[in-house]
Amino acid sequence: MSKIHTTEPDPEAQSILHAWRKLFENNYSSELDRSSIYEEEVFGFEVSWELLKNTPLHSIFPNNPKKALELGNQVIREQFQNRNSITRPVIRIVGFDKDFSYFLEDVRTRDRGRLLSFQATVTNLDTPMGWLKRSKYICNDCGNSWSVNQSLARERNRSTTCPDCADKYVKVMRESKGKAEIPPPTNISMVVEENVYEDIQYVEITCPSMILKVLDDENNNQIYSYLAVITDEYVGTLSVNQEVTINAWVELDHLPNRDFAMDTRRVFIFKVHSIEASSRFNS
Repeated sequence: MSKIHTTEPDPEAQSILHAWRKLFENNYSSELDRSSIYEEEVFGFEVSWELLKNTPLHSIFPNNPKKALELGNQVIREQFQNRNSITRPVIRIVGFDKDFSYFLEDVRTRDRGRLLSFQATVTNLDTPMGWLKRSKYICNDCGNSWSVNQSLARERNRSTTCPDCADKYVKVMRESKGKAEIPPPTNISMVVEENVYEDIQYVEITCPSMILKVLDDENNNQIYSYLAVITDEYVGTLSVNQEVTINAWVELDHLPNRDFAMDTRRVFIFKVHSIEASSRFNS
């Protein structure tokens, strides 16, 4: 049987976990109680940004949104499991303030890493696909198991040694001044059946204001397309010409048919966190 190591959350993580538990208990208890009847494999659990304002999450989220969401998803999965739900919930924060609102055409490289809200019109949809989000390894000698997180559209991170055996190996070799005859800690295998995959779909979007400018001025034909990627329950739900509000992280990617080593030029890619009806910014 494999050994799994756990670590105690740091003080900030403990604060985030407590804040999420309190938020769900105080505001979403009835929705959580219905989770046992959900039949979806993945359920997007919408949380209003307004509810975060009087919690530590309001200050933590803008500075470290990915950590806040990762721990929040851990809490809501526990809530679903406690209610015997087989559905995997994913937090989708909606209703962001105007401070998050941005025009696609105004995005620049200085905005990389920011979570922003955009009005967008869908112009094209790619075929849904999957990607390896987290790979699982096991040591064939000591039975230790561990996971390696991957990055979308990047070279796969590979484990070459067992962390536990590597520590022991280094210690023994140091004590013996390199003379110990012990095998290197490389007898590991990927547990393919326990790898974690995620559904994704690439979507091309444009700014509705660009379309309006073209309609108002026949000499203006500058309509730019931007690449976004949606995940899980959003895959397959959008249609061409649909107008939506997307709340997404601004990231940079290499040009098509190139890579980071071949070319220094970058294009924007919007990693979508949540999707809403577009009426919120229409005024």
